[in-house]
Amino acid sequence: MLAGAAGVAGTVLFGGTAQAAACGPDVELRARPDLAVTVRSRAGWGANENHRFDSAGKEIWPAEFYKIQAVTVHHAGYDDGKDPVAAVRDIYYNHAVTSGYGDIGYHLLIDWNGVVYEGRYSGTDCVPVLNPSGLAVNAAHVVNYNAANVGICLLHNLSTVQPTQAALDALTRTAAVLCSLSKLDPTATIKYTNPINNKTATVPSLSGHRDWAETECPGNLLYPQLPQIRANAKKLL
Repeated sequence: MLAGAAGVAGTVLFGGTAQAAACGPDVELRARPDLAVTVRSRAGWGANENHRFDSAGKEIWPAEFYKIQAVTVHHAGYDDGKDPVAAVRDIYYNHAVTSGYGDIGYHLLIDWNGVVYEGRYSGTDCVPVLNPSGLAVNAAHVVNYNAANVGICLLHNLSTVQPTQAALDALTRTAAVLCSLSKLDPTATIKYTNPINNKTATVPSLSGHRDWAETECPGNLLYPQLPQIRANAKKLL
């Protein structure tokens, strides 16, 4: 679940625009020719890009980019399991409009069918999460520890519903791609330092939200499976 947008200020290295609709319905996040994940683009799931701008047409939350230090797993904590695209749109509206962030707080989302969705807007190159220099867009998913921390949210309340094998497989492969791109060992423990506010934390490189804060997220039925996901992700590297 979302944990606030604190720590989103910083040097803007790559500004966002309203051109996300130019991307096709599916895009790719690739580490190697044999290690990639297909991602449903913002255009593909129907993101209303107007939510990112105020009434004067100014982008509410300009994109900022940092070298990836960690990957953090979340669960949505709700949804009825009937329409994953509607769930993604609902999360987007809740973060961007209701909470006033100006965008969704997660970098990527994964549904129970194993479909991966592009979250936070990262520019016009149609590559999710990253800018052309390979830096990750800042998001809002772990308060005080957002910058350089990639957030992946699995749909459903995973304290009451078991994650599907399709979702776990997609999470494993997505984590492996991100770890390969950032040269992270998914089984390691790292010392994270927020490049904006200098707050530090010693956490697994592939962590659950509760490794950073007092929360049930990413769900009592998913969190115990993270050690196996880490091990399986490492096998893909």
